[in-house]
Amino acid sequence: MSTSSSSSSSSSPPSTPDHDANAGGPDIPGPSTTTTSAAHFQPGPSSSRPRLMNEALPEPVVELLAHQVAIDAAHDNGRLAAASALAIIFQVCCTWREVSRSDHLWQRLTRQIWRRTHRLRATWHHEFIYWHRTARNFTTGRHSFTIPHFDPSGAGDHRQTLICRCLALSDRHLACGFADGTIRLFDLETWSHVSTFRSMHGHRFGPFSRSISGIVITNNSVLTFGRLDGDIYVAVLNEPGLARRAVVGDVVNNGVLVEFAGSARRWVGLFAGVPGRAFQIWDSQTEQVISVGGSLTDPDALMGWHMLTELVESVGRVRVSECELVVACTTSRLVCFNIMNPELLLRDVGSTSGFVVTSLDVTHEAFVVIERNGIGTVRRTGSFERVSRFRVRGSWTRGLLGCIWLGFVVTYSGGGGVMRVWNIEQPVGMLCCTMAIRLGEGNSMVANQRHVAISWNDTSIHLLDFGV
Repeated sequence: MSTSSSSSSSSSPPSTPDHDANAGGPDIPGPSTTTTSAAHFQPGPSSSRPRLMNEALPEPVVELLAHQVAIDAAHDNGRLAAASALAIIFQVCCTWREVSRSDHLWQRLTRQIWRRTHRLRATWHHEFIYWHRTARNFTTGRHSFTIPHFDPSGAGDHRQTLICRCLALSDRHLACGFADGTIRLFDLETWSHVSTFRSMHGHRFGPFSRSISGIVITNNSVLTFGRLDGDIYVAVLNEPGLARRAVVGDVVNNGVLVEFAGSARRWVGLFAGVPGRAFQIWDSQTEQVISVGGSLTDPDALMGWHMLTELVESVGRVRVSECELVVACTTSRLVCFNIMNPELLLRDVGSTSGFVVTSLDVTHEAFVVIERNGIGTVRRTGSFERVSRFRVRGSWTRGLLGCIWLGFVVTYSGGGGVMRVWNIEQPVGMLCCTMAIRLGEGNSMVANQRHVAISWNDTSIHLLDFGV
């Protein structure tokens, strides 16, 4: 096993210098970054002037005010605007400045603005600073880059079995699913290949029937993955080796499991090949199927069967939001339903130009999908209310991959080998930066608040880290 060294991207602009290491830069408020006092706003001896109303407010009230100002700024102008709004609040007077020392305030803001529920750094203030910096790095393109290397043993003489078909990220790991039915796990801090999970049952219905079609990581500890032949396996991350087969696939009666996703409570499989059986849903605790049905992939049955024997383009994609709403699409239709009530479709829409299947992605309460005419749309999963819209040039839709997290959409275009970051926190999305990655069509892409990973058909995987 070997790992590549990380270096800052040569095309990335320099980061904003920090005035104070604890403050995280000039736009991050902190307890030690200002000399403003009440006397600056009201000159004269304290005994000869009336007490400022600002100073008379109790700290809990000021903390509530600071919290609301930050949330309003994030809602109106984007998450990065919260820090600037807080800096203004904390400069009103010494009493208000003291509120910046409240770790309870930073905990609430980190949870609500950056959706981080677990503290990984010394204080919640430092946690807020870190995710603010990381988000800012996405807007400027500042990142480090590595190519994770892995042990190819067990792949045999067939190079195609080393093609990575799907990817998944957690806070600690990158999981890569290969055409030979294996999952290779990488540590995100060291970039090292730490373990391999193998599914031992053979390719009964074609050379790619063992190919991984989806990966779910829950609680940073349990790995669940599906194969094209319908088998579903469960493994524990700190117990490398053979994965346990939880569900035995039935290709003849169900079709091909073209996409697999899920949550801690439910697994969702998107099938193609047998009419009226597009979706299957399992209870992850009992590992029993609880729902079968749907016609989303009925027109793509033949293409689904071809996936067992050929490296064809994706038939469809399915994703599950944190509020357990399922969004799935093919090139012609997009549907949404509650995972607890799959029989009732909340939305069923089509596109005159067609959807780019590999552009569909979900985060929290929103999803993104790009149409073949270049229009990318971000909507809320439940109401389908449009949050933002952006336009991708026609030439960029070739081999297009898309991911979404919080206020950003990341796209990769195989035609030009370029990754683009879009700010989608306003009704009209804005292109923040472009980064030349490499020429060639990507096979899969995944992103979270810190990392972006892409795989190609030549067996290589690239990992970008924006948390530098």
